[in-house]
Amino acid sequence: MKNVAGIDVHKDFLEIAYREEGKIVTKRIPYDANGLNKVIRLLRKLGIEAVFIESTGNYYYPLYYALRGANIKVNVMNAYKIKRPEPNKTDEKDAIWLLKIGESQLFSSSYIPDDDMLALRMLVRARFKLVDRIADYKRMVRSQLWNLGMIVSNIASVLKSREKRRRLKAIIDGKEVRGYESLSLAIKAIMRRRDVRANLILIKAYLEIIDDLEDSLSKIDREIKAIAGKYEREIRILMSVPGISFTLAVAILSEIGDISRFPSPRHLASYAGLAPVVRESGGKRKTIKPTQKSNKYLRRYMFIAALGAARSKSPKVREFVDRLSSRGKHFKVVMIALARKLLTIIWYLLSRRVFWSEDGFSKKVPRVPRVRGHKISLSEAIKLLREAGYEVRRGRRDKEK
Repeated sequence: MKNVAGIDVHKDFLEIAYREEGKIVTKRIPYDANGLNKVIRLLRKLGIEAVFIESTGNYYYPLYYALRGANIKVNVMNAYKIKRPEPNKTDEKDAIWLLKIGESQLFSSSYIPDDDMLALRMLVRARFKLVDRIADYKRMVRSQLWNLGMIVSNIASVLKSREKRRRLKAIIDGKEVRGYESLSLAIKAIMRRRDVRANLILIKAYLEIIDDLEDSLSKIDREIKAIAGKYEREIRILMSVPGISFTLAVAILSEIGDISRFPSPRHLASYAGLAPVVRESGGKRKTIKPTQKSNKYLRRYMFIAALGAARSKSPKVREFVDRLSSRGKHFKVVMIALARKLLTIIWYLLSRRVFWSEDGFSKKVPRVPRVRGHKISLSEAIKLLREAGYEVRRGRRDKEK
């Protein structure tokens, strides 16, 4: 391929490699707004048709969007696939290596989802992290209550409800709360001790943090629902699978993206780190754990789906779990095997765009939730109406605008 450039991305600068009169030239440009404009002007001046960059964490995103906005083709290369064989590593050599890869066309670029799918992926990943943090703080509240000698049998129910958490905070403040008189008396009796007061202060602080995190979680959920409507068919297909809810369906879809990029179910299972990795040398075979090349997020989502499916009434899932369990397999091994089984079925369902069908089991698949009051622009509204088959004409007032 002619007229290509390789760019090595660093958090502070961009190392660009390109050819000028047959010779390789490198240039270092600061990685900021002005630097991105310089890069685009340089590439246009040189008539560069395509740029090859490496997928280094999140650092490459600003460059990727800037180049794509300037109508310059961007190829994002997998860092594992294009690892250089020579030991000496410099930013200049990395840029030259990317340039040579682009000229040779020996490697295919990594999959980059469209803007909405990428937004879903970021939102869902953040959502699961928030859920983990909320669970951590709830465990900390439970631990502090145990330190006070208060063994609350239904503490999980108390912490799950915002109203019950509000009552718990009121009790800590020394207020009388109907239905919790015994707990109020117990706290009042021990409030005189300084160390106990410290425990109560921590409990109240943790409860307030939980409220704030749940507010953030609600905003993320609202945005997820606003975007998810675009992929309603795919999400409903995933929701038809036993053990998969709306949020989990969106999470799985955001990591898979376009199912056609996986030639077979085995490729998808390998991408998720659910296919066995075999190393053979000298006639000896060894199965090892999934490498960092696999998608840890998709692997986690499928494990959660397997846990949910195992509790479902699906005869196929039940028979699969019982068969492995009867062989003495560990519970976790069974769940990982079930996760791969479900992912294999998901590949066929998404490829054929059909729902899960099974004798003796039916699951009502709801519509994708809609966000009430979600505002869209006039042009977007007109586009939606025309796609629905309506004829839309602009009035005189619209033309004057």
